[in-house]
Amino acid sequence: MKILVFYLWFHFYWSCFAKLDTEWWTHTIIYEMIPHTFKDSDGDGIGDFKGITSKLDHFVDLGIETIHMTPMFETTARDMGYDITDYYKVDHRLGTMSDLEELIREMNKRNMKLLLDLVINHSGHKHEWFQKSIDRIDPYTDYYMWKDSKGFDNETNKEIPPNNWVGLFRGIPGSGWAWNEKRKQFYFHQFLPEQPDFDLRNEILKKELWKMIEFWLNKGVAGFRLDATPFFFEDKEFRDDDPWRQYCQPEVFEFIHEFRTYLDKYNQEHGGFERIFIAEAHTSDDDVIKYYDREDYPVTHFPYMFLLEYFDKPLNAQMLYFYLFFWMMALPKGKVSAWMTQDHDGSRVGSRIVPEYGDIFTMISMMLPGTVGVYYGQEIAMIDGFVSKEQIKDFSGEGARDPCRLTMQWDDSINAGFSTNITTTYLPVNSDYFQKNVEIQKIQPVSHYNLFKDLSTLRRTNTFKYGKFKNYAHSGNVYSLTRSYEGHVLTVVANLHHTSSRVNLTEILKNHPDEITIAAASVNSGYIKGFNVGQDSREEFYMRPLTSLVLETYQPHTEDEDSTSNPFF
Repeated sequence: MKILVFYLWFHFYWSCFAKLDTEWWTHTIIYEMIPHTFKDSDGDGIGDFKGITSKLDHFVDLGIETIHMTPMFETTARDMGYDITDYYKVDHRLGTMSDLEELIREMNKRNMKLLLDLVINHSGHKHEWFQKSIDRIDPYTDYYMWKDSKGFDNETNKEIPPNNWVGLFRGIPGSGWAWNEKRKQFYFHQFLPEQPDFDLRNEILKKELWKMIEFWLNKGVAGFRLDATPFFFEDKEFRDDDPWRQYCQPEVFEFIHEFRTYLDKYNQEHGGFERIFIAEAHTSDDDVIKYYDREDYPVTHFPYMFLLEYFDKPLNAQMLYFYLFFWMMALPKGKVSAWMTQDHDGSRVGSRIVPEYGDIFTMISMMLPGTVGVYYGQEIAMIDGFVSKEQIKDFSGEGARDPCRLTMQWDDSINAGFSTNITTTYLPVNSDYFQKNVEIQKIQPVSHYNLFKDLSTLRRTNTFKYGKFKNYAHSGNVYSLTRSYEGHVLTVVANLHHTSSRVNLTEILKNHPDEITIAAASVNSGYIKGFNVGQDSREEFYMRPLTSLVLETYQPHTEDEDSTSNPFF
């Protein structure tokens, strides 16, 4: 009996007072994957949990500790799983709940963490809650955004929507309202008609959503990416308005603050590592900043920063410098950025700009202070591929986003090693897979894969984690940034132009260090890791077009270094 009492007391003490690991998310690499296109283990042509489990050592080799999985819940699959029909069940095509639990256990063995997409702006139209809301069965009656018709249009023979609010998805123009004949009311959908919006002002619904979040936290999930946060609330008066002005209502942050309070309480009670909320907020910089904690008012731990994802053509150095300078000025003190260059909603870097920018953006984003989000296949510089009309899965955008979601390219065997199914795969394989895949690039001394590993290794140094940051634009469209800590300096130098450049490294590095070593190099740079830059070439260092390097130097640590370092950190 005494042993039992001691055990219960110790467990309570440990859960409530054990120190949380609150640092892991401030510098982690978050690897976003679509489970359906990552790895198929059973030959049905669709990726699955067991396939991901079989590839966990791939992440260990790359130095990646955090995986963000796009929706894996039960779904009608009208929008790649973002139309959820049951938050407590997994998509049967991906495997069973036991398969997912096994994946989490195996990740824990490798000190890895899993983040899920939290899709709570809307559910799928087949969700039990929506079906009961149609029938006005309490408490589900007001879970969704229902509104009476404004009248009847005799010319079109249709009910008139309550206001002028529009839907967002390409290919679905016009009103964001859909008429439900059974309930005799309109419901609002910001995305597909199959994705009815929740009324997040409903207190009973909020409790139900938190119950669902806690269910997944208890499974061992490390946190959530909050999908479509700017669209959580609309004008509660339902007034006609500029269609975009109805979004980013103040209640968005009040709602997230309420749920963050629950999450902080959960963290205190369970100890271990800190579970986190990340905001997906495609909005203005001013609104993005609001997702950071303000004094004693916690919201998300950080929002994703999509600055580098919005560029769709080559940059000049001054433009990149000023964008990063002003963002760093606006970033609240002590907070971290989470840099994204590509994700499942837009074209890959090498396709939307030029292929060489894949390495440049990967290098810059991975050496900027904070967290970085990478998209599956970015480690081998995958690009968009062709998707025929018959192969479309992106019904919301008429296939516009499918080209960046093609299957992962593992090797040069059938279907790039993704699946043994020779008839069909969830999405097609890019035709360049026999040249561009993980197995080939792993054994090539100079490859995108090994560049990624080099950058990942540098991110684990104290210079990356705690180093000062400085940002420069040089003549000839050469951009550089430095990270310095106790005399150790990492300098990214990027030639952003389509012409060769002569770079004065002596001017960039200032203190004329005795040794300059290349710590990482883009594939087309002509340089290799470990190359020592001689004294005679530093003032006229040659860089090929569209190339980038990380230079490593050691300098005497001085007080002047601190006084001239970036004032924002």
